[in-house]
Amino acid sequence: MEPIYLSLVEAQNLITIIKPEIIKLIRLKKTIKLLETVEIEFDDNHKTLVNNTRLNRKYHKLSYDFYTTLDKLHFKGVTLKDIDQGIVVFYSFFEGREIFLCWNISDKKIRYWYEARLDYNSRKPVSMIEQKLRNQ
Repeated sequence: MEPIYLSLVEAQNLITIIKPEIIKLIRLKKTIKLLETVEIEFDDNHKTLVNNTRLNRKYHKLSYDFYTTLDKLHFKGVTLKDIDQGIVVFYSFFEGREIFLCWNISDKKIRYWYEARLDYNSRKPVSMIEQKLRNQ
């Protein structure tokens, strides 16, 4: 699948739509991690087998839900950068360069961007893009 490029306005407008989906992914990941730690053994091997089957079914259902939700986000042009911190990036262009617009789930709007050829730590304030767009 090719990346979907969004303008700053398009990406901003997506935030209210995707926020519940990002929250869902965070919760699913936590639940899956918790389920991975569960180990129950019974004196009866059959009960252990039945219980393990149920736990595995639940684990795989949650994993399926996680990846289905993630796939839906990809089709909207959303890339999950860091699920633990709730960081999302959107592909975009600025001055002919491929960039990532960065949004954190704790923010009301996109606050940062960085060039795709650089890393996340090189991000700059999105106000820089907004200023250039206003001056055009």
